[in-house]
Amino acid sequence: MPNNHIFKNLIIVVISSGLFACQSGPQPQATAPPEPQIETKIEPAAQQQVAVEDLLYQQAIQSTRDGDIDKAIQQFTKVIQKDPSTKQAYTNLGLLYIHKKQNEEAKAAFLNAIKQDKNDAIAYNHLAVLQRQQGEFKLALFNYYKAINAKPDYANAHLNLGILLDIYLQDLPKALEQYEIYQKLTDHKNESVEKWILDMKRRIETDSGNSK
Repeated sequence: MPNNHIFKNLIIVVISSGLFACQSGPQPQATAPPEPQIETKIEPAAQQQVAVEDLLYQQAIQSTRDGDIDKAIQQFTKVIQKDPSTKQAYTNLGLLYIHKKQNEEAKAAFLNAIKQDKNDAIAYNHLAVLQRQQGEFKLALFNYYKAINAKPDYANAHLNLGILLDIYLQDLPKALEQYEIYQKLTDHKNESVEKWILDMKRRIETDSGNSK
């Protein structure tokens, strides 16, 4: 049975990671399913004809809202078949594939999204999430930075980059910088990340003292 409750909450905001507090830092396994972004604009009714692709796109959005993921995937795929230049369809398709844990299909969708739009920050971010999970840390690093360059105020890309730098690349000063940017962008609402920052500052100070 589809989880309707989750998908009703997935429609408004794209969140790339659900993270939990830990006294020694973030948990690398705590990435939650990303959420589909949606574009609700269709051709104006005054034009007397709504493009088939736009109508089908809206149907795919509604299927996502209803929690019918398989149907939404079929509909977004048809949108792309009818008009391969429909940018957001690729990204949404990738996010839906992640929800079904079909990671290779998701990666292909995000790569196609980027081909259509070099500034698709969401596609870069979620492609990097998959690459990080598969141990492709350098590629993940590259694509997190691409996401941030495309959208500097994309808070979750900063958070994901911080986790990569912290847990996997052991670059504490740069990780701290990304955590602090994330907190600033989100009005310091994440108490877990605030604890990581305090802990990381102590770790950096300890490392600095030991190196003297």
